[in-house]
Amino acid sequence: MGQASGSRPERSKAMATLSTTSASSAAMDKERVTAIPSMIALHAHISENTPRDLRGVETLTRLAGETLGVAPWVIRGRQGPFGDAAWNDDLPASREVLTAAGTALAAALARSLFPPLSVATDCALALATLPVVARLHPMARVLWLDAHCDYDTPETTTIGFLGCMSLAGACGEWASGFAPPFPARQVVLCGARPPAGAFDSAAQRLVEASAVRLVGISDTTTDEVLAALGDAPVYLHLDPDVLDPSVNPVPYARPGGLSAEALRALLAAVAARHAIVGVEITAFHSPDDQKERDALGGFLIDAVAPLLTAASR
Repeated sequence: MGQASGSRPERSKAMATLSTTSASSAAMDKERVTAIPSMIALHAHISENTPRDLRGVETLTRLAGETLGVAPWVIRGRQGPFGDAAWNDDLPASREVLTAAGTALAAALARSLFPPLSVATDCALALATLPVVARLHPMARVLWLDAHCDYDTPETTTIGFLGCMSLAGACGEWASGFAPPFPARQVVLCGARPPAGAFDSAAQRLVEASAVRLVGISDTTTDEVLAALGDAPVYLHLDPDVLDPSVNPVPYARPGGLSAEALRALLAAVAARHAIVGVEITAFHSPDDQKERDALGGFLIDAVAPLLTAASR
């Protein structure tokens, strides 16, 4: 989600469970770029209301370089101001950088042997990236991991936050100006868990009535996700708030999320079973403490690494 801010809860116990493997980073020339994953880093404010998510993008960019040896394609845009803003102000203000991210993804899909990684401050990135996947990989399925369904429309939103309208816009439920829409029937939404009376209750009802396949958090989550994905190629969207608050205690966290081990196991299973089109991580609402920030960011990069480091099959 990536909108709210708040004080930092105690998280030392949770951070002890997070680890990442590191490798030396190196500058990659044009001749070698096809031999490593590509990375698109959107260093721009989109619709989040604090600088923590922009700092999160910078952290993920650095850690991906150290771990995977990627040389990022950086797209720069607004660096603020932060605060509550209406979706119909943030969308035109961010259209240029979102369009650039979509163009960069299309180029990365064409030039790399490996699935590209995109990072951005909030889930609105998908307004531009999912149409590219729909156009270039029409048989792919999107695995959307998120505590929120992100299926609000201009008619259902109660907070006016563009990030929470992202999946609905990418699927054509409202006119974002990006096309073609990604088919809702090819989306697997895992982890959405609104409490009673939540701000996105109407969005949850809308997604439940759509063709999107919903998977909850349970002991059988991995099996259910794999069954829903079938044998299709997969594009992953990861919002870290799919994790349980004991792992990622952001202010807008929802109880009952994936453990660190469960997320790692799920993504490893998807990587083992499927051709991977690409990966995007959005809304890393980074902790203020640098050690905690690097631990959680490193875990996220480590968790998606199996999807990025095997050549597309």
